[in-house]
Amino acid sequence: MNKDQHSGFRDLVSAVAVCGLVLLAALTAPQWWGSVQRWLGPLQDWLPMVPSVEQRSTSVSKAPAAAWTDSEIKSALMQCIQALAPLTADVAPLDPIRDEDCGAPAPVLLKSIGAVHKVSFDPPLVLNCSMVLGLDRWLKDSVQPAARDAFSVPVSKIIGSSYTCRNVYNQPDGHLSQHAYANAIDVPLFMLADGRKVDLTHGWGPTQRDLDAAAKAKKADAANTSSLTEQKANTKAATTEVVKVSIAAASNSATAASPRTTSADESRIAAEAKFLRLAHDGGCKIFSTVLGPEANDPHRTHLHLDLQERKMSVCR
Repeated sequence: MNKDQHSGFRDLVSAVAVCGLVLLAALTAPQWWGSVQRWLGPLQDWLPMVPSVEQRSTSVSKAPAAAWTDSEIKSALMQCIQALAPLTADVAPLDPIRDEDCGAPAPVLLKSIGAVHKVSFDPPLVLNCSMVLGLDRWLKDSVQPAARDAFSVPVSKIIGSSYTCRNVYNQPDGHLSQHAYANAIDVPLFMLADGRKVDLTHGWGPTQRDLDAAAKAKKADAANTSSLTEQKANTKAATTEVVKVSIAAASNSATAASPRTTSADESRIAAEAKFLRLAHDGGCKIFSTVLGPEANDPHRTHLHLDLQERKMSVCR
């Protein structure tokens, strides 16, 4: 047998041997695989296991948003301490908030502001410290002076809302609201020290939109009824005397309390409208965004105050 033939025969024997080993492994696998699994079981706790493709893809898709860094938290805490140190306020530090793109590195829970004329917040507000500082100035410079001017008593409580992870106007495709950064507050109601309540829904009164709509409707109604004026003239003249007699009889029997009640109601309405407008306008000197009933229908029921970074402030 020459050299080439010997080499070919050797390769053939090797191939047959490999095939035999593979066949033997396949036939005996059910017998030895269970033993191998039992042997490897205790080692799985410390052996470095490579996740499967499915596991890797799942972990990537569910990765949490990046947390605040230590430097971001430390910087925010230092700024917060400096801002709140001069204030008389009941605040409690909170853990950093991170909910996808929402949150704040050093939020606080604000329960009240002030000492002599303390204003409590119901419920306590989750805010950043810049907002707490802004609220302190707003209460001192605008809200309390306006309350004393309109009602002769201070404000003792504010009903409001603060942090919530949502978009502006809750639009699914909109950008995040300042509420999502603990950088805003909504105020629908003030409570005075004597127990009176002043809410935006009823206290503000008609907005300019309401007045314009009423004027437009009155003009349209006048145009529609002008053609009927002559037809009603005779009927109106005939009933005028009857109305005069009825009014005279009612006036003779009425007490003096009714005019005083009407005057008191008008005075209360005017005082509430005055106070709310002074509070709104004063907020525009402190906050970068102030929206109230005059802004649009969604803000008819409350004041929105925030400190969004803007080139020009918004006051509506």
